[in-house]
Amino acid sequence: PIVLRQDLVTQLPILKKKYLYFKHYKSQTITDIFTKKQLEKKQVLRSTFFETAVWIQDKKNRFTFQKLPIQAQFSPIYAALIYDFDGDNNMDIFMGGNLYRAKPEVGISDASYGFFTKGDGKGNFFASNNTQSGMQIKGEIRNIVSITIHKKKYILVAKNNAPLEFFSFQ
Repeated sequence: PIVLRQDLVTQLPILKKKYLYFKHYKSQTITDIFTKKQLEKKQVLRSTFFETAVWIQDKKNRFTFQKLPIQAQFSPIYAALIYDFDGDNNMDIFMGGNLYRAKPEVGISDASYGFFTKGDGKGNFFASNNTQSGMQIKGEIRNIVSITIHKKKYILVAKNNAPLEFFSFQ
């Protein structure tokens, strides 16, 4: 199993006595850990969709699925702001994420610096690079909002364990 011994016995304390030491657990298979009777009662869940995407609602309250550009797939997305950033009457998306506090066996996700996707009004989104947008945000982005101060628009980015970041637009 991918789960480490200490995580498994935390969730299933009954296994602690069976696996007192890591060396007893290290080469076990699922059929070694659980009895045949226990496995007969198992529930198998399957997930087949992991892409970052949007569902777009039309005027008839129908939804259309749209996968976002490849840049949205590099790292988990935890925050997004949908707004017409360039004033063309089409919604755009600014998003970001990352995850640093991950289990060692899984590793961190650190490939996003926040990015814009420009909407064409037909449900398609096209990524702009950080040089074009002027945005390069390092860290774990957890919230993105727009605010107005003295009639000027700003993007406010909140990150884990870091100061807020402001960016002006329009």
